[in-house]
Amino acid sequence: MTGTTLPGNHMDHNDIERLDRISAHIHALLHNEQPDPLDLTGQREDEVRQVGEFVNALTEALSSLTNAAHQLSIGDMDVSIVANLPACHHLKNLQATLRHLTWQTGQIAKGDFSQRVEFLGEFSHSFNLMVEQLEAYRQRILGQNRELERLAITDPLTGVFNRRYFMGFITKEFLRSQRYSHIFSAIQMDIDHFKKINDAHGHAVGDEVLKAFTANCQEILRECDVLGRFGGEEFSIILPETEREGALVVAERIRQTIADLKVYVDDKTVRFTVSIGITSLRKDDTGLEAILRRADEALYLAKNGGRNKVVAA
Repeated sequence: MTGTTLPGNHMDHNDIERLDRISAHIHALLHNEQPDPLDLTGQREDEVRQVGEFVNALTEALSSLTNAAHQLSIGDMDVSIVANLPACHHLKNLQATLRHLTWQTGQIAKGDFSQRVEFLGEFSHSFNLMVEQLEAYRQRILGQNRELERLAITDPLTGVFNRRYFMGFITKEFLRSQRYSHIFSAIQMDIDHFKKINDAHGHAVGDEVLKAFTANCQEILRECDVLGRFGGEEFSIILPETEREGALVVAERIRQTIADLKVYVDDKTVRFTVSIGITSLRKDDTGLEAILRRADEALYLAKNGGRNKVVAA
């Protein structure tokens, strides 16, 4: 219609009526209404008809654009945006942004807290702050879980493994030895006359003796060895891949170290000894009971033989 004029004296009553309908139609579009398409049937090919056809095409495009925007607003990330309007380009960009944001949210739900948003203005700051806080909460929970796991398997006073964990470990070690023909040794220990230490110096001193005992034992043991507190002053050790002779060397080092040890608590100096019984896995062992019984019997012999001794079953 560029360069085309519609002189008033060339327009008849029908032209004016059609222009009025077109004007009302455009008015409805501008006021966010959804008018029906203009009826152009039976009208000659003139400038007014071209305007009507253009308005109908614009109406259809706006309707498609409105529907796509509505679908996006209710979460349909796959809606097809086909209208040929400048706004469609921006709507497609928004669709791609929302798709990526949805993907990022899914990654966060899977535990990937490295996701950050840099393209949504103030929302980006809030989103990234939320992710950072979630990661901080996750780290805090992981730390608390690790601490709970540690508390569940360790003795609260000495920090060595408790009886429950120790029995689980020796069970696995026994099954592994049966399956792969590996050897291991078990050590049973009992601090000599521990009750007398408590009676003479008090339980606080007795606690320090227990902590000093376990600390010195751990300095002698390898990383793969497992020290556990069975209760009171009774302790056990599992030495994986260790024959009887190797276990004797370890046990004697522990005995001598403890015999030379001095525990200082306030103005008190406490010395004590330990009795030790050891045994190693035998080919005819069919269960843990026999192994632990031999270690207990060896410990009994050490205690009845004068204490501060190492006896091998």
